[in-house]
Amino acid sequence: MHWKYEADKNLVKRDTFKWTIVRPGGLTNEPGTNKAAVGRTHLGQISRDDVAKVLALLADREDAAGLALDVVGGENSIEESLDAAIKRGETDFTG
Repeated sequence: MHWKYEADKNLVKRDTFKWTIVRPGGLTNEPGTNKAAVGRTHLGQISRDDVAKVLALLADREDAAGLALDVVGGENSIEESLDAAIKRGETDFTG
């Protein structure tokens, strides 16, 4: 985790390209649920399937550039949770 943190600190200083950081909770091998909490979240777990969906959706979201998003399992659909977190525009990286 130390080196992930150091890499994130380095990335947030860059402005020559757009970036988005995804910070998933504990990863599980359970099937995806298509539900997640995105944004400043508490510790939790999320399936690898759901993290993959988050990454796929973010690939086309230029409005998420410059954000670090915590992602754990939740009650709302991944799409709804991503939309709400991006609309708030608050990064979760405080490095």
